[in-house]
Amino acid sequence: MTQETAPRRSRGRPPGSSRAEIERAAIGLFLAHGYAGTSLAMITGACGISKTSFFRYYPSKAQIIWSAFDEHTRALRALLERADPEVPLLRSVRHAVVEALRGSIDAEGLWMRRFIILDSSPELRAEESLHWDSWADVIAERIADRTGTGPHALVPASIGGALQAAFLATLRTQRDAPDPAATVLRALEDDLAPLCDVLQSWLDAGRAAA
Repeated sequence: MTQETAPRRSRGRPPGSSRAEIERAAIGLFLAHGYAGTSLAMITGACGISKTSFFRYYPSKAQIIWSAFDEHTRALRALLERADPEVPLLRSVRHAVVEALRGSIDAEGLWMRRFIILDSSPELRAEESLHWDSWADVIAERIADRTGTGPHALVPASIGGALQAAFLATLRTQRDAPDPAATVLRALEDDLAPLCDVLQSWLDAGRAAA
């Protein structure tokens, strides 16, 4: 794993960029020592802040990872809400999924490091299904809204679950790529295109039979 550590800072009132600094330092420590092996004291020590200052930015250690994931999910929802209703539904969903990931990718590669941590840390598994289910629910709600069904009906729930599984599988296949930021979006497009075509056909067949 990447052996990253963060330089110590003098204690005192944290600067305005402390949220980003805390995240950067914590991710380095998580990769170097493991999520469970990194204490809150190690994080605050690396950043040169008190625990009180830490809790102004994050309610828990886990939220250093999950807050960015939840921001990504909110961005996905916003993209789906703005989608052109004239575009085939699954094509617009595929576009939104790719664009939401594009917006999450940063030049430093923190996005993939977060994913590696959440996907390889048993201590985060208890919360993992809740967050991934929320991601799938965003898709299901969009499908339900366009088809006049409920998000837990067979078709919306199945489509949300299928796209979530494909999205997760693509990230896993790209995590060890030399430069995942340069390849993951194209890989995601390529992986989702045939799946969305099949799901659109299923959706269209159901409408024709209704």
